Amino acid sequence: MNPASDNVLRQRANNTTEERTPGSYVTKSVNASNKKSEVTELTTVKDPGNDKEQSDTDISDISISKFSDMNSLNKSLTQNNITKTEMDTHQYYNSTFIVNESIAKEYWVDMDNHPELRVNYLLSRSHRRAATVKLKFDFPFYGHKVRNITIATGGFLYTGEYVHSWLAATQYIAPLMANFDTRLSNESYVKYADNGTSFTVEWEKVVLQEKRNDGAFTFQVTLHQNGDIVFVYSVIPFILEQIDNTTHPVKVGLSDAYIMDRTVFFVRRKTIYEYHRVNFDKQEIKNWTMIYLRALPTCLEMDNCRDCVTKLTEFDCKWCAELNQCSTGTFRSRQDWLLKGCDIRNIKEADKCPPPMTTYKEHEDEYDHDGHIHAEEDTLSKSVVKKRPGSSPLEHRESDNQIVLARDNMNMSVSGIIGILLIVTLISGLGIWVAYAYRNPHSASGQMLIRYRPSQWSWRRGEARYTAATIHM
Repeated sequence: MNPASDNVLRQRANNTTEERTPGSYVTKSVNASNKKSEVTELTTVKDPGNDKEQSDTDISDISISKFSDMNSLNKSLTQNNITKTEMDTHQYYNSTFIVNESIAKEYWVDMDNHPELRVNYLLSRSHRRAATVKLKFDFPFYGHKVRNITIATGGFLYTGEYVHSWLAATQYIAPLMANFDTRLSNESYVKYADNGTSFTVEWEKVVLQEKRNDGAFTFQVTLHQNGDIVFVYSVIPFILEQIDNTTHPVKVGLSDAYIMDRTVFFVRRKTIYEYHRVNFDKQEIKNWTMIYLRALPTCLEMDNCRDCVTKLTEFDCKWCAELNQCSTGTFRSRQDWLLKGCDIRNIKEADKCPPPMTTYKEHEDEYDHDGHIHAEEDTLSKSVVKKRPGSSPLEHRESDNQIVLARDNMNMSVSGIIGILLIVTLISGLGIWVAYAYRNPHSASGQMLIRYRPSQWSWRRGEARYTAATIHM
C-alpha cells in the first residue's frame, strides 16, 4: 500500500494554528489516560468530561440474530422487489450491498433514543482528532479479538493496538473516510453506544472541510459480537467520487495489518505491513444505502491441531506447536510466528498432529482500567506431561528432551546475564579510574593519563606537515 503524499495542511481553530501532515490524527482516550506509541509521538488531549448523560427512554436493542439471518434478508429483498443488490466474497468477509430505504432503516440504529448513548463533544468540535473507547465485548476483527476501538472525526474506526498519528493508513473500519471537520457546524456530532452485544458509532451532519457549503453527511457503523459489520448511510448530499482526496484519504471498506518490531543500531522501530483490504465502489453509495459485512471463520478460531488443518479449506491453515496457534502465518502476531520458527516448523496434515494434551495458559492479554492492552512480549504456555504407568518409551524420551531443552535455555540465559554484568563492570571500572586520574593529576594514574592523553597521539602521514613557526608570507 502506498499512502498518499499530501501537502501540509494548515488549520485554524479557536484562534490557534495547528500544522499537521495529511492523514495524521491527534488521539486521546475516553475516561482513560492515553499512552504514547513507539511508532510516533502522540499529543494527549484530556477529556473535558461533559459527555451527554444517558437517555431515560428504553428501546429494544437490535439483536444479533436479525443481522445474521441472511434468509430473512433475502426474503425482505424479494418482498420489496429490490434489484440493486450486490454480493461479494473477500476471503475474510462476505459483503452485501443494498440501496433501499426500507431495508436500510431496519439496520439503522436510533441513537437519540438509545439507552447507552454517548456524545463525544471533543470529537464533535475537532478536526483530525481521535478518541479511544473500550468495548463491553470482544470484537473479532479478521479473527483477532479487539477490545479497544479508536473513533476518528474522519469517518472511520481504528482497530490497532498501537495508537499512532497515521490512523488512516491501515487497520481501519471505514464507512466513509474523508476530511470531515466537525468545527464547521454546530449541528455536527460524533455519537456512540454499546449495549454489550453491538457497538454503534454515528457521524451526524458532518461536513467536509473543502466542501463546507455542499451539504452534511450522516452515516453509521455497527460492530457486532459475532464479528459482523454494518455500514448504513442516511444522508449523502452528493456523489462520493467528487470528494477531494488531496489532503485526506477517501476510503470505504476494511483493512488490517501486522507490525514488525526491529532494533536497528540500538533504535527500536515498528513497521506496519498491510496484508488485506476490502474496498467498495464509492459511486454506488447514496441515501439509504446499506453494506453488510459477514465475518467468515478464520484459522485463528481453531484451538487444536486437527481442527486447524481439516476444518477450513478456504485458508492454508498451519498449526504451530511452539505457539499452540493455528494461522496462515499472515496475521497480527506474525513476528512471534517467525521468532518461534513456525514458518519452518509447522503441521499441515492431520496425521502428523500430536495427541491432545492439557495445556494451561500462564499469561493472557490483560485490559486495565484505562482501556489499553498490555500485550506480553512472549506469551508462554506450559504443558504438563506426566509419566503414566505403562506409557511408551517414546513418550518418556519426549518428556526428557523437553526437560533438557528447558535446562539448556536456562543455562544460556544465565551465561548471557553473566557476560553482560562483566562488560558493565569493566566499563564502570574504567570510568572510575579516568575520573580519579583527572581529579588527581599528581598521582601515578594522573601522570599516566597526562602522558598518554589523546592530544599526544600521532599517526604517520605521507604528506608534509607544517607548523605555524615555519610559515612565512
